[in-house]
Amino acid sequence: MIEYDSINRYIRTVLMVGMLLSVAMLIVGLIMYALTNGSWDPVPLSLGAIVSGIAQGNPIAVIDLGILLLIATPLSRVIATMVLFGLNREMRFVGVALVVLAVVGLAILVVG
Repeated sequence: MIEYDSINRYIRTVLMVGMLLSVAMLIVGLIMYALTNGSWDPVPLSLGAIVSGIAQGNPIAVIDLGILLLIATPLSRVIATMVLFGLNREMRFVGVALVVLAVVGLAILVVG
């Protein structure tokens, strides 16, 4: 059984890593943009378009990746929480996390 202090440390680590990765991608993208002529086309916020843009060296795609990582960070927290509660056999909290993920997934489908 994992203690709640350990759970809080794991969750804090997930949030910290997500934030640092997203900020690093944003900074790299901004530096790339500043060092180029600035005539880059916008990139749609889809994973395939972002990967293609990064492969072409598009700094806008790198910035978009940083934004997606920033958006995904709270979702990774919910997933990490669900896993940790599952390891503790606290199925009520696993259910709550699944409901949160379902609501977010539904929102993405409706808006996207």
